Amino acid sequence: MGISINNTRIKITNDVYSLEEIYQYAQDHNKYNDIKKLGSHYEIKNDLIITSGGVQDKNISLTILGDYFQIHKGAFAHFGEVREDLSTYNGCFINCPFIKQSYGFGCTSKNDSGNLFMYGCNIDIWGFWGFFNSDTNNPNHVEIIDCNINGFGRIEGSDSILLNINFKRSHGRYGVLSPKGTLKLNKNLNSLDTLPSKGYNCSVYHNPRYAFDLTITGGVYAGYDDLAYIESESGGDKLIFIDSEIRDGYSLMRETNNVDFFHRFTFSPIIYNNAGNFISGVRVVLTDSEGIEVFNNLTDPKGKINTVADYYFQDRDGNESFKTPHTLKISKDDLEATYSITIDKPLIDIPIYLIEGGSGSGSGSGSGSGCDCKNIQTINDNFEARLNTKLNLMESGIRQLIGSVVDEVNENETYFKESGFTIML
Repeated sequence: MGISINNTRIKITNDVYSLEEIYQYAQDHNKYNDIKKLGSHYEIKNDLIITSGGVQDKNISLTILGDYFQIHKGAFAHFGEVREDLSTYNGCFINCPFIKQSYGFGCTSKNDSGNLFMYGCNIDIWGFWGFFNSDTNNPNHVEIIDCNINGFGRIEGSDSILLNINFKRSHGRYGVLSPKGTLKLNKNLNSLDTLPSKGYNCSVYHNPRYAFDLTITGGVYAGYDDLAYIESESGGDKLIFIDSEIRDGYSLMRETNNVDFFHRFTFSPIIYNNAGNFISGVRVVLTDSEGIEVFNNLTDPKGKINTVADYYFQDRDGNESFKTPHTLKISKDDLEATYSITIDKPLIDIPIYLIEGGSGSGSGSGSGSGCDCKNIQTINDNFEARLNTKLNLMESGIRQLIGSVVDEVNENETYFKESGFTIML
C-alpha cells in the first residue's frame, strides 16, 4: 500500500486514497495520534506529502497541523466534486494554520509542483501556496472553481481554470500572483484586503516571463498600495483587466518599463428598429475618445455585436489616458444613427435603436434619415414611454373586460335567485 506514516509526515505514493482510507491505515498500524477523525472531519498531526498518486475526497473537512502540504510533480490533490456543467457540490473545508514556509502548499522545490483540483471548497491557509512546474513535457494543471480562499496564493499551470474565486486576505507579500502558461478563465476573482507582513502590498504580482500577456476577467480589487507589481523579466508586454472593479486607482509598481496596462469593459448591445425588432446586418463602428477605431463589423442574425473597449490605458512609461466616451455609428441601407456612449462598466444586451429620423431632421436625403441623438438614454426613454403607454392601454382594456364579465355574472346571479335558484361562484 502506498501510505507511510512516521513522526513527521504522512506520505502518499503510487495510488489514490481518500481521507478515510488514510485514517484506516493509521488505525491498522497503531498510528492513532497521527490522524484523528470526528464525523467527517479529519485532523493530520504532521505534514502531508504526495509524491505520486493522489488524495481525492469530497464533503469532508481537513486540518493539517504540519508545516507542509506538498503535492509533487506528477501527483495530485482533488477535493470536492463537479458536474459536467461546472456547477459544484460536495465541496471541502481545508485548514492549514501552520504552513508558513515558502512553497509550503505545493512543492518546496518550487518548479516541481503537481496538480490541484478544488471545487466548492473553503481554504484557510497562511503560507505561500505556489503551484509551479517548469517541465514543458509534463506541465501541471490547476482547477479552482467556486472556492473561498483565505490566504496567500500563487497559481500557475498549463491551461489552468480559476473560476468564481473569493480571495479574502493575504498574510504574505502580495495578493494573487500571475499564473504561468495559459490561463483559460479567471472570472469573478475577488481580491480584497491583503495584510502583508513584508514585501509589496499589491493585488496582482505579474511576471511577464511566465504569465506573458496576462488577462484577468472580473473581480474586485481594493485595499492595496498598488494594483499590480510588475517584474522586469522579459516575455509578454500586456496586463489586461476586463470587467473588473478597481476601487483604488491604477498605481503600478514597476521594476522596469516593459508592460502596457489596459482596463477594458464588455460592450455587447442589440440593435433594434422603430418597431422594436432586432436588426441583423447593421454596420456598427465604435471609436474611442481619441478617434481610434476599435470595432467595425455587422450585427449577427439576432442584431447583436460583442466586443471589449478600453476604458483606461497606461503605457509602460506610466503615461495614462481615459478612452471613453466612445462614439458609436450604426447604419443600414439609408438609415444611420450616431451615439456618444460612456463605457465605464460592462454594457451587455443594452438596446440601441436605428429608426427613421422624420422630416424634422433638417438634412437632405440619406444622412438626414437617421437619428443623431447624442444621448442614448433619451431615445431609450422615449421607446420605454411608448411601451408603457401601450401596456397601460392593454391593462385598462383588460380591466374593462373583467368588469363587464363580473357585471354579467352578477346580473345572472340576481336572475337565478329571483327565479328560486342558487348559483355558486
